[in-house]
Amino acid sequence: VQHLRAAISHFDTEEQARVQQAIDLAVHAHDRQSRADGSPYVTHPLAVAGILAEWGGDVDTIIAGVLHDTLEDTTLDLQEIDHAFGKDVSLLVEGVTKFTKADFAGEDSLDRKIETLRRLFEVMRSDTRVAIIKLADRLHNIRTIDTLPEERQQRFALETLTVYSRLAFHLGMNQLRREFAERSEEHTSEL
Repeated sequence: VQHLRAAISHFDTEEQARVQQAIDLAVHAHDRQSRADGSPYVTHPLAVAGILAEWGGDVDTIIAGVLHDTLEDTTLDLQEIDHAFGKDVSLLVEGVTKFTKADFAGEDSLDRKIETLRRLFEVMRSDTRVAIIKLADRLHNIRTIDTLPEERQQRFALETLTVYSRLAFHLGMNQLRREFAERSEEHTSEL
């Protein structure tokens, strides 16, 4: 939390208060949830929001980063997010959730992969910040990949190389593309 607060210290008082409200909501919503390494789950969305802040994200993007897993993993619903933080934030969180649901797990045929890509680009078309949040989410997950079982690490790393690294490249995020490639190659060398 301290890292995120420091990263948004340039925001005005009202914006900082909105981010803190999102943090409080995420802590409550993810209460009793844990990551694979046993750490509190909320550390993940807070790390994602910190990455977004480092990248210069606006307040709505950072709030959406804090809340990006709440629709999928908690009892919080879209109307509650909309009421508390406004339509822009709720649309971003909904877009990231749709992006996540359109992942490539189990996609074997080329036609299904193309359809998945089409759905991903449809979500991104409404607001590119959805893709930026998803890239920050993937970055934190690839940085903490070692807590996953080996077979899942390989699948996750391969997906990062084939989809997210390319997406970062096409968005001009070359440093991110390189980090994705380096971290993924460590886990895909046996494939």
